Amino acid sequence: MSVGHKFIKGVAWMAAGGWTEQAINFVVFVTMAKLLGPELYGLLSMAAVFIVLAEALVRESVSEYLIAAHDPKDEDYNATFWLTAGLGLLLALVLWVGAGGIAALYGHEIVAGLIRGLSVTVLLIAFTAVPVAILRREFNFRVLSLRAIAGVIVGGAVGIGMALSGWGVWSFVGQWIAMISTNVVMAWTAVAWRPGLKTTKGHVRKAGAFGAQVLGLRMAELAVVQMPTLLIGATLGPLATGLYAVSWRLVETLTFLISTPLRMVSQPAFAAVRREGGRAGDLLLDIARLTGVLAFPFFVGIAVLAEPVLRLFFGEEWLGAAPVLSVLAFLGLYLSIAMVQQSFCLAAGKAGEITLLTWANVVLGAALMLIASRWGLVAITGAFVVAHYMLWVFRYRLVARLGDMAVLPLVTCNIVPALSTAAMAVAVILTHRTLSGAPLIVDVLVSILTGIVVFAVLTLVLMRDRLLLFLSYARPTPEVSA
Repeated sequence: MSVGHKFIKGVAWMAAGGWTEQAINFVVFVTMAKLLGPELYGLLSMAAVFIVLAEALVRESVSEYLIAAHDPKDEDYNATFWLTAGLGLLLALVLWVGAGGIAALYGHEIVAGLIRGLSVTVLLIAFTAVPVAILRREFNFRVLSLRAIAGVIVGGAVGIGMALSGWGVWSFVGQWIAMISTNVVMAWTAVAWRPGLKTTKGHVRKAGAFGAQVLGLRMAELAVVQMPTLLIGATLGPLATGLYAVSWRLVETLTFLISTPLRMVSQPAFAAVRREGGRAGDLLLDIARLTGVLAFPFFVGIAVLAEPVLRLFFGEEWLGAAPVLSVLAFLGLYLSIAMVQQSFCLAAGKAGEITLLTWANVVLGAALMLIASRWGLVAITGAFVVAHYMLWVFRYRLVARLGDMAVLPLVTCNIVPALSTAAMAVAVILTHRTLSGAPLIVDVLVSILTGIVVFAVLTLVLMRDRLLLFLSYARPTPEVSA
């Protein structure tokens, strides 16, 4: 089976699992949001800033070494496991000790308890990072997809049950712990490898050096993403934080559906092409061409339909999030393309430069958001998104150099999808205005269907080459008889 076919098969499994997972997760999220309201969700979001950061630092940091490594041995696996476990323990202790100070910063004492209750998930994820890396390296995305679905089902059942029983904001904690615990059990039962003590200082140094670079990258990208929540929580309070958090959650969900399958599968695919002596840059360009067809209509669609979607699923009290959601949709578009570029750098074993670029994004984003904070929630959100686009040109230059290719094809490959999406957006807006007096569910469904039909027709007329590219990867490469 060719790397291209493995890539498409892996993306298909991750997409199927991701869509199912997020559909269930969305139902759970909407149910709990309605049961508990914006303010309690805002309190959880204040605590979650730090939990999400710590979880991501152990989930995809040191273990990325096992995907980039040419031929990892038992010593590499053991070194990676114990380094990740130690990191997880350290971060859990830091969260536990620092919870009181964080709560004092927010002015809400309950945040300390939420952070301490959720800190156990950091340890659970740390102990599972290596099995997940093994599954990714082996392109076993079927197991990863089923694992994610099982997690949201168990977590959702626990969370909703607790909310109905009067546990309040602690229902979110129960949901989170139950979901992660289920993921842990399923990951370990899917791999034969078990940790041991057999390793050397050399293996520890190699895994640690690469892991340190990726750890810096994860810290930077999570700092970028969590900065708005922290700033809004400290300056505008729980209500504004809740409105922003719900908008980001929706965009994050859509990004997960588009970006995560591509990012998770492309990294081992790039690494496999390099191990076989091929040109990973060619695969990057092909993935970029396919990503544009998926990402542009997805995120522009949510930008133009933000208000009716929020009104339909969340109710009138959440309409303050509509302009925030429209702005954040363009961050989702950016992330869908930029995360594949980041995976390309990691597969090449070059985490240092992409890490520096991401930290530059942190600095620029913080400066722009502080300037914009006097104008309120939407201005802060806009400044946050603009900072990403301002530095994107440097990311393009980096991946072009690593792939030994020109920058221009990577940029221009998305012109046709962008123009087609603009035409789609006009059609959706006109449809929505025409149906302004219709029932809300009819308005939303017909507007979405209009967008799908318009973009599909434009794809068949203007982007048939991308459909043929997809089919060429989707078909298994026939074996040549000797």
